[in-house]
Amino acid sequence: MSERTEAAVDTLEFVTRSPSRVRILERLDAEGAVSRDALSAEVDVVRTTLSRSLSALVDRGLIRERGQRYEITAAGALVADGVTAALERTDAAIRLRPVLERLDEEWLGVDPDRLTDATVVEATMANPYAPVTHHATTLAEADRVRAVLPAAGADPLEASTEAIENGAEFEMLLAEPVVESVRTDPTLAAAFESIVDQPSVSVSVVDRDVPVYLGVVDRAVQIGVHDDTGLPTALLESTDDRVREWAIARFDTLRREARPFELEP
Repeated sequence: MSERTEAAVDTLEFVTRSPSRVRILERLDAEGAVSRDALSAEVDVVRTTLSRSLSALVDRGLIRERGQRYEITAAGALVADGVTAALERTDAAIRLRPVLERLDEEWLGVDPDRLTDATVVEATMANPYAPVTHHATTLAEADRVRAVLPAAGADPLEASTEAIENGAEFEMLLAEPVVESVRTDPTLAAAFESIVDQPSVSVSVVDRDVPVYLGVVDRAVQIGVHDDTGLPTALLESTDDRVREWAIARFDTLRREARPFELEP
């Protein structure tokens, strides 16, 4: 690590180690010169902590004091922008981690930067079925769905049936294990039997491994992951145009490889 890099790491660590320093830089970067009293109300820390933070930032050349007010320096503005960007990306990484940690990068095929605005619905102890519930709700309200299914559940199928009865168009690609489940589970078999012959429904089978659920539900893309036992753990939802283009291309590739689904073996 070069000396310049070490200095940059040291400065970043110095600022981010104290939330009050981050807030001071953000406030001054946004509003220019600000009085100590105004900073005290904004930062909401005891005066001694505020004084130490201000003095430390002045010593580092990131802010300056003029009269009774403080203002950010050019160096401080650069640091503030860098800290804000780093915090935003780290926040996105934390939010997306439940999904991204279970995705093979080769399978994903889209720049993770395009997912930073995505939402993630995660299974929790308080609500272990949150991803499934959200998934089913969106299906029930959809007009067009293209979905690659590594597994099948009663609730999403019931929601799909409701949408199909209301005129929605569904294209489903089933992984081979799903076919076996549908044929052996009476509930799933009945659900598929009620929709498979509908003119707005297409059901096919893909022979390759399908590691995650992939759905294009109207304008939104959904990526669902599960744990080692097959239980859904998180659902990512994105409306980014590039992500949608990738998802449709991935779906179309799998559809060209698929064979017709038959409820009876």
